[in-house]
This record gives sequence, structure tokens and C-alpha cells, in this order.
Amino acid sequence: MIILSPLSGTKVIQVIPRDMVLNDDGYLMTLKRDGDKATDSIAPSSMTNMEGYIEIEFTTNILTEDSTYSLEIINNGDKLWYRDKVYATYRSQEEIETTKHVIGDNTIYKPYNATDDNTYII
Repeated sequence: MIILSPLSGTKVIQVIPRDMVLNDDGYLMTLKRDGDKATDSIAPSSMTNMEGYIEIEFTTNILTEDSTYSLEIINNGDKLWYRDKVYATYRSQEEIETTKHVIGDNTIYKPYNATDDNTYII
């Protein structure tokens, strides 16, 4: 999942696509908001091969706080190049808290050691 700020302006993401070769056929990014299906079709302003991943710069104004989106990038007009989920928030990565939940009050599954604390992350 990619986490982006909903503030307007240029966004930069790093992706590992299905094909690392960048060509001149044209790429089209589609951001679709989960729920109301508001869609923004974006032509990336730049795409750079960074030896192991691709860095993409683009501008969009569709992002709203605490919303999730489907991101698809196609090339050659119809060939899927990359797909991911996007979450828009003003909080930084450090401010997002990871909450652990215990399964079955430790009655269903007993941990083997101290590091296996019978929790999962949502």
C-alpha cells in the first residue's frame, strides 16, 4: 500500500512494476476512490528507472483525507503495468500506529516462545 498526503501538488512514488523497461508508448495512471468511484486519469510528469524500482512523479487533486484508492498504471493503451492500493492521510508514516489484536484470549492457540505472542496486525 502506498501512503500519500491529500495536499495538492506533485506526488512522488516508487514502484516495482511488471516490466522494468520504460518505453515511449505512453503511460496512463488511474486513481479510483473506493466507495464513490471518483476517478482521476493522470499522465505521469516523469518516470525514472532507479536500478531496481521506478520513480514516478504526478499531480492529482482527487485525494481526500482518510480515503483509499485503487491505482492502476497501463502502457501501450491497454497493458497493465502496475497495480496497488493508495491511502490518503495527513499523518506521517511514524504517526500511524500499529495495533495488535489477540486471537481467542490465548485459549485457542498457545505461543511456542516469547517472540510468538499470539497477535496479528490489522
